[in-house]
Amino acid sequence: MDLAFLVDITQELNILNLKLQGPGQLITAAYESVKAFSTKLRLWKTQLSAKNLCHFTTCRSIVEEGTAFSGDEYAAAIDNLLEEFDQRFADFKSHRDTFQLFADPFSAEVETVPSVLQMELIDLQCNSELKTKFREAQGKADKTGQFLRELPPCYPELSKVFSRVMCLFGSTYLCEKLFSTMNFNKCKYRSRLSDAHLEAVLRVSTVTSIRANVAQFCEQKRCQVSGKK
Repeated sequence: MDLAFLVDITQELNILNLKLQGPGQLITAAYESVKAFSTKLRLWKTQLSAKNLCHFTTCRSIVEEGTAFSGDEYAAAIDNLLEEFDQRFADFKSHRDTFQLFADPFSAEVETVPSVLQMELIDLQCNSELKTKFREAQGKADKTGQFLRELPPCYPELSKVFSRVMCLFGSTYLCEKLFSTMNFNKCKYRSRLSDAHLEAVLRVSTVTSIRANVAQFCEQKRCQVSGKK
């Protein structure tokens, strides 16, 4: 039963881990995923105490075979996991108000934001043109980030806040991707690869937004024509 419980909870942790990875993900999306998982843990704790295994399929299959199930024991394990999440993601909670402002500045309560942002936030929320553009970009991380980066100069304080949020890292995905690329390129079969070459290779391979303009390259090349007719 312990192994079955571990299988079920590890499967859920793997799903959360995949949600926290991937390129171009904003930290607000990572915060929402962690917040949702913490809410699931509280639900699972209550259900396990009542021996409700609707979300623990492996445990349920063993119980159906006649194995006894101790709900309080596994509810305590969920409680320990919940405490670990609260401790490890405490930084997320300290930035909760800023994340909510970033996720939807047009629905934010003006009274809850710092006084230095209140006047700009009122002007922003009353701008119907910007509101329409934001609603069109909402739900798409790249377009939302582009919209917030390109706010008019009349919103300097809001632009600073949004820029800081977009610079935050939600996971170690980028670091792991960088080291994997480095290990792939710096191998024993490439002994002539210098540090300068490696830096250039890493810069190009880790920036997915760079695309080679093949048509332009071809136009710059001239065909070598023979002098004989």
